Amino acid sequence: MRNLTLLNKGRLEPVSRTYPDLKVVASVFNTVNDSITIALQGVDIIEVQQFVKDGSQNVLASFAIAENDRLLSFSEFSDLSQLIFAFEQGDIVIANYDAQSPDSDTTTVEIVGSIDCGLLAASWSYDEEIFALLTGERNLVLLSRTFEPVSEVFLNPEDVTISNQVSVGWGKKETQFKGRGVKALEREKLALTHAGVDFEKDPNLRDPTLRTLEAGELSSSDSFDCKISWRGDCEYLSISSVETVENSQRRVIRVYSRSGELDSCSEAVNGHEAALAWKPQGSLIASTQTTHVESIDYESGEHALEEVTNLIFFERNGLRHGEFNTRLPSGSIKDIAWSSTSEVLAFQLENSIQLWTTKNYHWSLKQEILTENMRSILFIKFHPEKPLQVMVGTEDVIEIFDLTYSIAAGPTAAPLDLGMIANIDGSEVGVTPLSVANVPPPISYRDIDFGHNINDVAVSSSNRIIGGISNNGVGFASFETDKWTPKTGKWLFPEDLHCKAGEFRQIALCNDDAIAAVLVDHGISSEILILEVSDLTKPIVKGSIDLGYKKCVLLKARSDFQAITYQTIDGQISEIDTQNMTASVVAGFPQLCSSYELIKSTSAYDWGSDVYFAFGLTSTGKLFALNQLLSGGVTSFLLTESHLIYTTAQHQLKFIHLAKKETFSSESDASPFQSSDDERTRMIERGSLLVTATPSSSAVILQAPRGNLETIYPRIMVMSKVRSDISRKKYKKAFLTCRIHRIDLDVLHDYNPELFLENIPQFIRELDSVEHLNLFVSCLHEEDVTVSKYKETLELSETSQVANELQELKLTESDKPELKQISKVNKICDAIVAILLKPEFKQKYLQTIITAYACQNPPNLEAAVRLISSFTDETDIDDSIEHLCFLQDVNKLYNIALGLYNIPVTLIIAQKSTKDPKEYLPFLQNLHVQTELRKKFLIDTHLKNYAKALDSLSKIGSDEDSEIDQEILDYVVEHSLYLHALSIYRYDSHKFDAILSAYAHYLHDQGNFIESALGFEQLGSYEDAMDNYVLAKKWKEAIAISLRPDLKEKRHAGVCETLVSSLTESHDYYSAALIEIKYLHNITAAVRLYCKDHYYDEAILLCSSESRLELIEEVVDPALGEGFGAIAELISDCDGQCRSQLRRLRELRAKKEEDPNGFYGSGADDADHPDNVSIAASETSTKESFFTRYTGKTSGTAKTGASRRTSKNRRREERKRARGKKGTIYEEEYLVKSQERLIERLHTTQPEARRLIEALLRRGMREQAYQTQKNFAAVMSFLEENVQEVFNISERDRERIDDDGLVYYVPEIPAPKITAFSSLNILGY
Repeated sequence: MRNLTLLNKGRLEPVSRTYPDLKVVASVFNTVNDSITIALQGVDIIEVQQFVKDGSQNVLASFAIAENDRLLSFSEFSDLSQLIFAFEQGDIVIANYDAQSPDSDTTTVEIVGSIDCGLLAASWSYDEEIFALLTGERNLVLLSRTFEPVSEVFLNPEDVTISNQVSVGWGKKETQFKGRGVKALEREKLALTHAGVDFEKDPNLRDPTLRTLEAGELSSSDSFDCKISWRGDCEYLSISSVETVENSQRRVIRVYSRSGELDSCSEAVNGHEAALAWKPQGSLIASTQTTHVESIDYESGEHALEEVTNLIFFERNGLRHGEFNTRLPSGSIKDIAWSSTSEVLAFQLENSIQLWTTKNYHWSLKQEILTENMRSILFIKFHPEKPLQVMVGTEDVIEIFDLTYSIAAGPTAAPLDLGMIANIDGSEVGVTPLSVANVPPPISYRDIDFGHNINDVAVSSSNRIIGGISNNGVGFASFETDKWTPKTGKWLFPEDLHCKAGEFRQIALCNDDAIAAVLVDHGISSEILILEVSDLTKPIVKGSIDLGYKKCVLLKARSDFQAITYQTIDGQISEIDTQNMTASVVAGFPQLCSSYELIKSTSAYDWGSDVYFAFGLTSTGKLFALNQLLSGGVTSFLLTESHLIYTTAQHQLKFIHLAKKETFSSESDASPFQSSDDERTRMIERGSLLVTATPSSSAVILQAPRGNLETIYPRIMVMSKVRSDISRKKYKKAFLTCRIHRIDLDVLHDYNPELFLENIPQFIRELDSVEHLNLFVSCLHEEDVTVSKYKETLELSETSQVANELQELKLTESDKPELKQISKVNKICDAIVAILLKPEFKQKYLQTIITAYACQNPPNLEAAVRLISSFTDETDIDDSIEHLCFLQDVNKLYNIALGLYNIPVTLIIAQKSTKDPKEYLPFLQNLHVQTELRKKFLIDTHLKNYAKALDSLSKIGSDEDSEIDQEILDYVVEHSLYLHALSIYRYDSHKFDAILSAYAHYLHDQGNFIESALGFEQLGSYEDAMDNYVLAKKWKEAIAISLRPDLKEKRHAGVCETLVSSLTESHDYYSAALIEIKYLHNITAAVRLYCKDHYYDEAILLCSSESRLELIEEVVDPALGEGFGAIAELISDCDGQCRSQLRRLRELRAKKEEDPNGFYGSGADDADHPDNVSIAASETSTKESFFTRYTGKTSGTAKTGASRRTSKNRRREERKRARGKKGTIYEEEYLVKSQERLIERLHTTQPEARRLIEALLRRGMREQAYQTQKNFAAVMSFLEENVQEVFNISERDRERIDDDGLVYYVPEIPAPKITAFSSLNILGY
């Protein structure tokens, strides 16, 4: 779909300075300083001149050569400031010049080698490392960059007979594929040989599927030259030469490796010529062939042979691989050349060059450029880094042509956005309205033959006029409105336009097909002709605009096709007033753009004071909006009325809104395009480029690198259309668009909820379809799709982004249970049902009403079944139930209908299910013979609605069933309905007590002893209550009951002893001591229990009050010793743990500062490994990777990773954190939490230690008291000094990654407050 447009033509006319009348013989591009180096030659002298971009001209060398010698190769090594020459008589000369101050007098010239037999061809590899020479003795000599011999190979004519093109490089000859039917042919040939057939005399038996072998006859126009061409990676080179094979001459292409080994020879081709060029980025070798094609004169019926030139391709193995007709006479092509990207193939003709491109295996002639004054061309070369810059050399002039890719497209504004594309192929222009017929080239909807090779083409605003230009004329064609039949007008030459002769370069159409503009070059000046083409039969020159020496590079219509614009070489864009024939600058770019679009402000754009806005794309991929850089790495772009659309080198299609000027800067930033839900970006096929867009159908057409067309419907364009339709209340159009493009139908409501709810009747009338309305209701979701999936980006700016974030935060808060809002789905369904229940809609939309009930959240199936139950027509009932069963689980519907006690509907639903009738029929039949209450009871029990069943059962009187009371009690016990039963019988004391007794026994069995005891105590079952209080360790309540007169004698003592034992086991020594004193009167046991709980003062007081002072020495003093030992051991352990863990924390943090990778990664495991040892992590290895160590996640596949995200593995991860294994990322966190637990333990122990110290002093154990206080205070002081250091965890150490790959932070561990030990002043000495 892309054409080639000539942007600029440069001209260099070198004049010899050291010797007169030297002619240009060669030229090269210097990519280092972007200059051109030209070699001029006379009879016996060479002069080299360099033309720099700033306009300066330097003579690099001038030296004498052999008389009438011919220059075969000329190269420049910019890094060495060296020129290399290879001459036909065999001399290889180097000239070293001074790059800082070049002067031919200071240049040193040296002959580095000479070949006596002379040279036939010479060529440097693209990497400038190997120099290939073909000598007069037909030897291939390969030299290094320092001219050291690499290899020398003789071009043996017998190489041609040795080569076997069927070899694929492996296997035996017998196993190679030679064409369909070869084996059968060989069997037939063998059978005929046995029958006496002599195949030497009759060799006509052959496989018809194989091509006829050619003899390789030379073309009559063959130059007998030898050519050398390198492959782009410089691993192979090809040589084309004429060989004598079996007493006849044929041209052969040999392929050699970089080391000089013969790889293959080409198969024989009749008419094969000398032109040779290996595709840089491919495996094809291009050459030319003169062949004869039979032509028929249909008027006379005569047949004649016509000579034509084909461009043929060879593979590296020498086999043919395609061809195409160049449409040129024999001998026209002098040479061929590839662009550096292999996209453009150039033909060197006598006085012109042709540029061809290919898509879908079809070659198209895109441009034919004539030389100045029709001079003969000596050579053509493409720039090695600028693929669309070509240099053409003649004897006197070097011409440099800059081209660009362009697409001749029609308007992209509705209603004329037909996607019209004009594709140039020589004299034919293929025209395709892509919205009518989406066909890729070489196919087109209509073909227009102008009779002249077209260089540029333009489409009018109505898509009905096509204008094309050649080098010396312009022509127009039009289409009939209904049949798209092309009609060409008269071809107009300069004399027909009454203008001076010149080169027609570009064309544009505007003003509703009335005006055409043609850019004409006159040497170094240019002019723009303005033609009135309202009548194509008589185009009129309306005027012209003389640009003078102000170079115009690009001419095109404004984006709305209402004016002609052009861009000059300085990046300025001017608009032409076709009425007054004047031009004025309206916009500009900081540098020249190879493609641009100019748009004029209208009421749809909020651009402030700016009237014009221009977007331009440079050849290096920079996209500008006036002087502002929007993006880099852009490969193509186009404009619609609403959006700027462009593709990037990252294979993304991006959109920028044009409505507001502020969006240009905000949307060009990378941040808005990061979200996968952003409608302004989407991924496309690798290498795809924009062709055109049709906003009326929300389509964008792209072309893949191979040539295929792809029509996509970007979300932003589809949603723009949907939003527009919703705003205009065209709900059916919006609905159909959403349905076609699989857009969530919630957007019909979410985009403007108030508008939708106000216009539900209109919405229903517009859809006018039960199926469509059912689809809408059934597809509703709770989320607001305008916030999540289809966020509108038109208003997106910095301020609106903040608002969106606040809105999302507000929505997040609203999701909390305590702030739960009304369901959106329920709100819409209720509103639709309210309308559909009206008489005018109800009968038609019964199915939709049921759908709305079924789609509520949760489904309101009960209302749906009730509605169905109200129907009187059996057909409506059956259809509605069938539809409801389709929407919801039929088993659930069966239970709902049964719960409504509607047996007929339940039976119909059961019949729609896969249930076995044996499962439900006996049950339903049994219900028919039951009373109403018993039927409800059975149904609710079946549905496990036990509370409702109990309600029905409790209403059955004893006169109906004498055993009902026992049945109720058994039912309550069976289904644990105690509380519900108690609420029912709260005023019936007899039944209440029976149920409460059962409930108390139930609580006892469940281990809830306190509530069980309370229940028994209410019922007066004091012994059972006392036993439960004992089990609950409620000693006060238990002893209170045991002191009752009827229980005191037989249970009191035993209860007290049992309580002492259980309280001692649970370490409640203080309560146990009270029981021993007050109720068992065991003073010794009480003293021991007080001492165990560190209540030494209570123990001493008891001994004194009971006059048992001997117990102080027998019991209290030994207990003090045990307490001192336990506290001392605790303090020692805590002190050691504090100091060792603090040292380890310091080591870890020092290591982290010195080597973060070693701390967070695998440390020493990152050392160098041998190249032949794999160190890649595997799923079965136990060694943790950096990712696993830090995040707890593995690097497996998506499927296995998902399976690992289970609760079991999360628990395992928590256990790893709790262990804090040494060397893992969790060790620091473990140490800090360990310190937190130690501090908490010390705070808990402080009161016990204080009571111990006081008791030690009272008993005269001053030294033990002093040591305890000193050591405890020292530990607390040490912790207070270092607590901030311990609990200082960096933010990076708290960073984690969850199962979804999102970063989160574990809660920060706050530093606890250290409470100083309350020391006794009496020990402070």
